[in-house]
Amino acid sequence: MARPLYLAVCYPAGVTALPLDDPVAASLLDGPNLARLAYSGLDGRPRVVPIWFTLLDGDIVMVTGPKASKVRALEADNAVALTIDDARPPYKVLLVEGNASLEPIEGIAPEYEGIARRYLGAVADAYLSQLKIKRQVRIRVHPRSHRIFDFVKRYPQSLH
Repeated sequence: MARPLYLAVCYPAGVTALPLDDPVAASLLDGPNLARLAYSGLDGRPRVVPIWFTLLDGDIVMVTGPKASKVRALEADNAVALTIDDARPPYKVLLVEGNASLEPIEGIAPEYEGIARRYLGAVADAYLSQLKIKRQVRIRVHPRSHRIFDFVKRYPQSLH
């Protein structure tokens, strides 16, 4: 009999809201973890980009420049997948599939300051003070499905 490829605890897919009461999901969504946004490029080839994010009204929200290639690609095909993980053992991973909506913003998106503070900490003020942004695009992903992988039980206790 074939062995499973992994032994992680896996929660079911197919729900339309992120499980914000799940401690694994909450820690991944609240921590300074990068999202990895996967989409189809205009040439049909897969793309994955690391990107800052925040949670807004149950959606995963990212902000980018209006000339970014991902904006043009998402205008053509808005199907996306995201992974958010803590990148250290024992691994915890949130996988999300959904459709991206694009919202042009004049100036700096209201949530961008909070996003920058989350990722940059003490140097955020210096970063934000030098920005000269005229426009941004909000990428909003409403989850169509998700999975949570918690590898805590897979690794020896010494790695916890």
